[in-house]
Amino acid sequence: MVELASKEQGPMEGLAQLNAGQLAIQAAEAFSRGVISDSERSAALEVFRWLACHTEVDVRQSFAEHIKSSPLLPDSIALTLAQDIESVATPILHTSLALSDRDLLAIIETGSTEKQCAIAARDTVSAVVSGALVDTGKQSVVEVLLANEGAEISESSYRKLLNAFAEEPDVHKLLVERSALPFAVQERLVALVCEDLRERLVDKHSFPAALADQLAQHGRERALAQSLATLVTAQEIEAAAMRLHLNGSLTATLLLRVLCAGHLEFLGTGLATLARISAPKAQKVLRDTGTPALQSLYRKAGLPGHLQKAFQVVLEIVLQARRDDGATLDPEALEQRIVADLVRAYRRLSPDGLESVMFQIGRLTEQD
Repeated sequence: MVELASKEQGPMEGLAQLNAGQLAIQAAEAFSRGVISDSERSAALEVFRWLACHTEVDVRQSFAEHIKSSPLLPDSIALTLAQDIESVATPILHTSLALSDRDLLAIIETGSTEKQCAIAARDTVSAVVSGALVDTGKQSVVEVLLANEGAEISESSYRKLLNAFAEEPDVHKLLVERSALPFAVQERLVALVCEDLRERLVDKHSFPAALADQLAQHGRERALAQSLATLVTAQEIEAAAMRLHLNGSLTATLLLRVLCAGHLEFLGTGLATLARISAPKAQKVLRDTGTPALQSLYRKAGLPGHLQKAFQVVLEIVLQARRDDGATLDPEALEQRIVADLVRAYRRLSPDGLESVMFQIGRLTEQD
């Protein structure tokens, strides 16, 4: 390898004849060609180890840029470069095949956003690496990952994305534009996105339009339930319940959503509105006697019989949580308990997040 050293010189003696930047380029190019002898390869590796630890950043940068695509780069040197500062590490993290999934996972766990984005943009990203990138919870990293068609993303990772970025239209758009999505993910996504993206998803993924309409309704009820949870006074709650009743929006699934949020006041008022009894009476009955009183009130409200069990399950959880914790409920713990008990009560439900379970409940029939 004439560029690095003459036959009479050792590899490190030859460094004196070239500046480090030139050496980085020549060593990397010669090694990448793969037409060197065993002795030259040994000499090159000695030079590489020296370059990877060189004190000058621009030398390490030049070396990383020129060696990043070499299939012969030893994994130990690749890892040394990948653990360097961002400007040195990102070419290796983005391109080098010498890094294993284990190496990449370690970098994701301890690395910066810039390094994580470089990994997310690799030509191929395994499902386990994609999962770790999703777990960072960083929108910039997730967006790079979703834009990369070479990234394999598991259904469980998609579910995490939908839960974490339910209010992020930029993430929604990238999800819709993926070349392939699990059908269950499409279902969740349709309920979250705006009308234009919903139409795009129906067209791109041949999603059933009728089902898309149902999911859109699911999304509207989700947003409505969130706004209803902010109502405080009895006057506000009664006015909202009557308004929803008059326009046909006071549905069983909406009331169940409100109950899942622990808003007993609106549940009682909503049931009272449908059953044509006073709101204070309905609320008192629910608080004092719980699920036994719900059965009679539920029937008077004319709600679907096959969903009554869901109300009984959730009401008992909410009442118990209030007895245990007072008026303040931990939303995450409450949701986990609700999902687990609803799945036990309805065998057809898949154990997923509350949003998914709520949609599944909305599609149940009298036979379920």
